[in-house]
Amino acid sequence: MRFPFALLLVAQTARAERHVIARGETLQHVAEAYACSVAALLRANHLDTTLLAPGTVIEIPKRTRAKSRSLDDRARAALAVIDGATWVGKPLARGDGYLIRRPEHAFGAAHVVDHLKHAIGEVRALYPDVHTLAIGDISAEHGGKLASHLSHRTGLDVDIGFYYKRVPDGYPEHFAPADGALDLEATWALITAFARSTELEDGVAIMFLDYDVQRRLYRWAEARGTPEADLAQLFQYPRGQDAPEGIIRHWPNHADHIHVRFKSRR
Repeated sequence: MRFPFALLLVAQTARAERHVIARGETLQHVAEAYACSVAALLRANHLDTTLLAPGTVIEIPKRTRAKSRSLDDRARAALAVIDGATWVGKPLARGDGYLIRRPEHAFGAAHVVDHLKHAIGEVRALYPDVHTLAIGDISAEHGGKLASHLSHRTGLDVDIGFYYKRVPDGYPEHFAPADGALDLEATWALITAFARSTELEDGVAIMFLDYDVQRRLYRWAEARGTPEADLAQLFQYPRGQDAPEGIIRHWPNHADHIHVRFKSRR
């Protein structure tokens, strides 16, 4: 997926130091840049979530600023996290039920690979006859910038195709649009398998999916009796494409796959 992942660092002044949240950025990224803890940022800004709307201005705690590295040091540290300069990934090996579109781009953090395989296994256990699932890019073997992406640099991001009632031409070698053949039931099983890991320390942090595809899944699940509170926790829909709510958020050009981002394991 593509988004402005670079951290927006604000120079120190005599006044309170502030940081502007970039699109796709979380408090975890900010904490890396300012050498502080996520908990400290939550307390200082009276927040109860690490997922904030783009443009949100947060204050960096004074105690943290006094101990933090210089702006240049913070910028270098942030870029090292983003670029994965010293990172070595675990390859996603070939397995039943999925096809790796570009094996040279299928290296992930160990826990990401494990969660990915587990979620696919859950779906296949429920629906043994589902077709092969397309797995897109994760990261290069040693991380760093990956062509056509501004994320997928540290093995925490995975692009995953959908399930269909009729397998589209060229799938799973290529992603396919979520057209009328989309298997809402099996795709729902896949995203909820990922969503169940959000409570884990190394589970899913956020997912990106086209707003209209969210709508279709939301209405399918609603019609089958899924509690409204559960739907509200899972989907950004119907609160608007820029609403900072829901595990699943809209992002352009994600009508043929879902982007799953995992937390880093400390």
